[in-house]
Amino acid sequence: MTRIRVAVVDDQALFVSGMGMLIDSQPDLEFAGSATDGRTGVELVASTQPDVVLMDIRMPVLDGIEATELIVATGTTSRVVILTTFQRDEAVFRAIRTGAAGFITKDATPEFILAAIRTVHAGQAVLAPAATFDLVRRFATPTPPGEHPLERAIAALTPREREIFLLVARGLSNLELAAAAFVSEATAKTHIRNILTKLELQSRVQVVVFA
Repeated sequence: MTRIRVAVVDDQALFVSGMGMLIDSQPDLEFAGSATDGRTGVELVASTQPDVVLMDIRMPVLDGIEATELIVATGTTSRVVILTTFQRDEAVFRAIRTGAAGFITKDATPEFILAAIRTVHAGQAVLAPAATFDLVRRFATPTPPGEHPLERAIAALTPREREIFLLVARGLSNLELAAAAFVSEATAKTHIRNILTKLELQSRVQVVVFA
């Protein structure tokens, strides 16, 4: 069995220790190491290439937002999940703009955290419960009268890609999306990659917010 390798970047030693034990308690997960500040976290990801990174926001030397931006900029396949104490945290939304795959709160249940790790590794986005509305509200910008920004923004997409775009925006998994669009899962993934490239987005969670 190929295990999902998870790194934790957080300056709270007790939290990191608990996460390490939780991760290693699962047969399909492996604790890939930890770092106590953003700069060391970036170096850890570069050297170990974990599948998933749990990244705290507020840390010394380099905060989680800047660290996430540096990690995403390298083109690594490691997917970053932001950890925060408060669900309504402005910094979270900045992090998602940089390419984070989602965020979870530190008071989430162990079951939710484990599910989030597996979900993100599968290519999906994950958001803390009840946070979607606040996320969309904070990303929203006023629209000048007479303009239709969505139509203009997705003009570069083919008709098929527009269909896939709307399915992704509904939060469907790759398997569900493939079934709804009557295509293979591999074809669905190709369409999603093309959509992200054309719309200059970096993750599925950004597609939901964009829509």
